[in-house]
Amino acid sequence: MEYTIGIDLGGTNIKAGVVNRDGKIIHKDRIKTRTDCDQLEIIKDMGLLARKVIEDAGIDIAQVKAIGVGSPGTPDNKSGELIFAGNLPFRNAPIRQGIKAIIDLPVYLDNDANCAALAECISGGARGDQPFRDDNPGNRRRRRRDH
Repeated sequence: MEYTIGIDLGGTNIKAGVVNRDGKIIHKDRIKTRTDCDQLEIIKDMGLLARKVIEDAGIDIAQVKAIGVGSPGTPDNKSGELIFAGNLPFRNAPIRQGIKAIIDLPVYLDNDANCAALAECISGGARGDQPFRDDNPGNRRRRRRDH
């Protein structure tokens, strides 16, 4: 079986999960985002968490195809750097390079709202011919708290 690792970098938590080809989450975990640390330390935490979910899921790393990272802010998909994130101490942060130093797999980076929209289209309510509109997830959470 082939697997993919998904990482959600947030201002409060870093979440990671192992997903199979059918889109089923096999194992997931989270850690606090240490926003008081340097960006390189946070990236290291992401790589270590990816390695931990693979080990905890009991799968061989050879079965893992890639790691995808959803991040707030402005990622550079080509270079794998996070150019800016307003809620994190990241400026031109080498996400791909830092994670690959810990776990040698292909690493893909995109904005977290784009990742959420893509996930809905592949595995969620927007699958198939369903009309779909995704607002920024952060805005959705704020609106819910206001009510």
